[in-house]
Amino acid sequence: MRGAMPCPGRMAELRFQTARSVLAGILVSFCLWGAPRPAAAHEMHKHDKAAPPPGAQGEQQGKATKPLVRTDEKYQREYFTDLPLLTQDGKEVHFYTDMLQGKVVLISFIYTNCTEICPILMPNLVRIQELLGDRSGRDVSLISISVDPEDDTPEELKEYGKKYGAKPGWTFLTGKKENIDWVVYKLGQYAEDFEDHSMLFLVGDVKNARWAKMRGDMPPETIAARLLEFLAKR
Repeated sequence: MRGAMPCPGRMAELRFQTARSVLAGILVSFCLWGAPRPAAAHEMHKHDKAAPPPGAQGEQQGKATKPLVRTDEKYQREYFTDLPLLTQDGKEVHFYTDMLQGKVVLISFIYTNCTEICPILMPNLVRIQELLGDRSGRDVSLISISVDPEDDTPEELKEYGKKYGAKPGWTFLTGKKENIDWVVYKLGQYAEDFEDHSMLFLVGDVKNARWAKMRGDMPPETIAARLLEFLAKR
């Protein structure tokens, strides 16, 4: 014989208790988290965009008009900026026109008083330049941007390059802080505290808008091979 069925009154009481427990759970959640907000699901996956560096000029902050193709030089000049900077020889250059336009580049971020990351990056850069041979300066431009331009004068950068054995074809850049900060920001490597600077290398075929990020502590042979690969695809 099967078990007796609960009476209708008991069943109603059980349903009432269950509903009350669910309602209590909803109220607790409401108190803890607040009412649902519009587009909450999207907000959970949003990441704050890095703010432009302090001192960036209004005209520098303007967005470049996106063209049909990223190889458009006018768009590239607007995006990367053509701000004036100084080389280790004290020569004024415009960042896009003189350093990037039409070139294959290896861009790094350094400062002369760095005691942790840069002593790792610099020997690798020296080795990469050796591996490139006569293609360094002719087919590939090495560019190291100081993230501490207030201390790193052209003279300081020149001595720094000599210390590690940098050869012609490797340009060190400094300049006004607001210009350096903005250039580094446009390259996606800006940090409010320059001591937290990136150890990434940016490998780029500017003409064909091909870019890659590579860790600066990777084997120099791997990075040099990527540069040669970019050259071969031109």
